[in-house]
Amino acid sequence: MMKFVFERNKIKTFNQILGEKNEISILKNYDTKVLEEEDKKDFIEMGILTPEGNVKEEIKSGLELLAKPKALVNIMFTGGVARYDHSICFDKNFQKQISFTATPSTITIDEESDSKDVLGVFEEFVGKSNLKSVGFYNKFDIAEALVIASMLDMERRASLRAFVDEFPYNRNLYNSNIIWRMINSTNPSIQWFVYCINEVVGEHIPLSQKQVQEALEQLSDKGIITKQENQYQLSSELCLLANRMIIVDNVITVEALSINDENEIIGSGFTCIQSGIHDLLMLDYDGKNIIFETVNSVRLLEYMERFLNAETFYSKTS
Repeated sequence: MMKFVFERNKIKTFNQILGEKNEISILKNYDTKVLEEEDKKDFIEMGILTPEGNVKEEIKSGLELLAKPKALVNIMFTGGVARYDHSICFDKNFQKQISFTATPSTITIDEESDSKDVLGVFEEFVGKSNLKSVGFYNKFDIAEALVIASMLDMERRASLRAFVDEFPYNRNLYNSNIIWRMINSTNPSIQWFVYCINEVVGEHIPLSQKQVQEALEQLSDKGIITKQENQYQLSSELCLLANRMIIVDNVITVEALSINDENEIIGSGFTCIQSGIHDLLMLDYDGKNIIFETVNSVRLLEYMERFLNAETFYSKTS
């Protein structure tokens, strides 16, 4: 069975070797580079290329699956500055698959990928527990989600500042202007929930002050926040969530994509923000609304397993 491991800096020339890709290929995320003699020698030694520089016949179909999969499951894990990507590519009938794993230093391509092995790797990072610190579930439109995220970010920052400066922490009040500024000036870092929401949606959403004010009124009517004169405060559950998730340890994104007979791309997935083994917030975007749901790590791993069992997953979502 085919298995190759090579240094990550060779991915550009490897990508050039594979040629054309379809729209869901994981390799579309990488640049290409003309194959140089040194890399050619390395790929010949690995058994990918013939001495003439052509892809070996016996591995062509497997590499074709990487370039033009009919279905794909991709799990992205970001912890601090490191990033781990694991993708499994499938043919139309789910009879053949090949995995692509990218770490900060290596690329691994393997025809014998096992979902249990993949889950085992993520379990080492995430942990495994049936417990969660806070129970929360609600559905928000994008503007509401960004307002909640900005208030959570400010509450997390205030809580950390209280700890560092050694003064008592109190639930804070925020006016619409500071919430608007937080939404539109957040740094691109997994430490900020506003940034994570924009990543889930797939674009940066610059809300106007009017949109922020409307979202605040809607959230107040729902009881998610409370209004005191012209200022707003998170509910006790969300304040507790903010205090439990002051520092983000990991962000896990799971995505499933397929191409149907009409060449349309069908996708599904979720993102999970983790601050500890008992503190995970799942974000599920349906194209219109975003679900905020705290989950335990056992449930997260069950969700991941469902996506990795691709044939069953796609049969239930088609």
